[in-house]
Amino acid sequence: MKNKKKKAPNPMWGGRFDFGSNNVAKKYTSSLDKDKRLFKQDIKSSLAHALALREANLINRKEYSQIIKGLNKILKEIENNKFHWEEELEDIHMNIEFALEKKIGRAAQKLHTGRSRNDQVVTDLKLYLIESINEINSLITKTQKSLVNKALKFHNQLMPGFTHLQLAQPITFGHHLLAWHEMLERDYGRLIDSKNRISTLPLGSGALSGIRYNLNRNKLAKRLRFKEVTKNSIDAVSDRDFAIEFLSCACMLGLHLSRMSEEIIIWSSTQFGYIEIPEEFCTGSSIMPQKKNPDVVELLRGGSSKTIANLIGIVSLLKNQPLAYNRDMQEDKGFVFESIDYCVSSLEIFSSLVEGLKINRKRMEEDCNLGQITATELADYLVLKGVPFRQAHSVVGKIVMYADKTKLQIFDLSLEELRKFSKKIEKDVFSFLLPSESIKSRNLVGGTAPKQVLKQATKAMKMLKNRKKS
Repeated sequence: MKNKKKKAPNPMWGGRFDFGSNNVAKKYTSSLDKDKRLFKQDIKSSLAHALALREANLINRKEYSQIIKGLNKILKEIENNKFHWEEELEDIHMNIEFALEKKIGRAAQKLHTGRSRNDQVVTDLKLYLIESINEINSLITKTQKSLVNKALKFHNQLMPGFTHLQLAQPITFGHHLLAWHEMLERDYGRLIDSKNRISTLPLGSGALSGIRYNLNRNKLAKRLRFKEVTKNSIDAVSDRDFAIEFLSCACMLGLHLSRMSEEIIIWSSTQFGYIEIPEEFCTGSSIMPQKKNPDVVELLRGGSSKTIANLIGIVSLLKNQPLAYNRDMQEDKGFVFESIDYCVSSLEIFSSLVEGLKINRKRMEEDCNLGQITATELADYLVLKGVPFRQAHSVVGKIVMYADKTKLQIFDLSLEELRKFSKKIEKDVFSFLLPSESIKSRNLVGGTAPKQVLKQATKAMKMLKNRKKS
């Protein structure tokens, strides 16, 4: 049996090898299908690195000019889908460098001076994440504006509030929408915090021990809009804490989008009928002609599971890796990119969906006449009359039991019937028992009183409008 012809070594790093990897190994080790998404960031960091090399007199003016022109040509080719990707070159970095050498010759060989793929890839990933966080936060703000606009419109719309998915107390629809706004506000803040920690420049760390060339890392950081440079070269190339932190933020955002989607699904059901989802976000059934299914919202809810899986995935990937760089780190990008895609696409569709929601005012108000929904207000009434809360709680429990047996709501009981349980009850009690009246008393900051909801929604909208773009 004849020996198979040996492959030539990789031209970018194969100097110490007699033979290159076989086809199976090349395909297995290639990360190009994922990391070519970083092409803009890779070229951006290479342009900045080239200028640093020029300033350190490691390349001359002509070489610098050739490198800059060549990189910009490659950028246009990739953007116009005219770039030829070589899987044998393993990744985005080698593909761009190899293409640059074909365009400008020997000058391209100097670009990698003072740089390793180890500090190059983490720089690219950080740049990509910073840009992605800016995009996600912009979409969070857009979604918040949709919610607050609805809250302003429905600040006094009565609806039931729930705990354990059971009728609890009357609230306003605007108040509930502001709860969603607050969830997203925390997501926004977490992402800002995450971005601040991402903003440390790894370039200049080399493979793991730093570099001997006198490159000005602070200038390089400023040009790439990093806040500072990394302080330890080993940590710089092996650190993926920033990716874990981002994925944790994305996981929380996904969890919030899932919970909000779940409520939209429940509220739009026939049994609830509180809202109607716009038809463009629904689908029909292949067998049941009457169906209007909330498929888009269900996919929003289901898709959030990817953000959980990606967080667990990257933690599992990194937990046993010794310092510094290890090749299995190249798997980090798949987790990051998938969570970014979910966050961006889901926020885009969720904000539009919220804007198009139709509200069934009558159905919401009707359900506030069920479930003895103002029982807590009656207990509060007794407390204000001097009854200790635990005693008031017990008295109202007996009233609720009586009302249930007579198939009435407590606000349907006569004053005489109520006074059988406590002589403290007087005719002013009915302002506490009627849902539409009882909500007006919840007027502390954070409460559901229409005045308070209007105030908080107005304040939130002002904050969102004044929010600086990242």
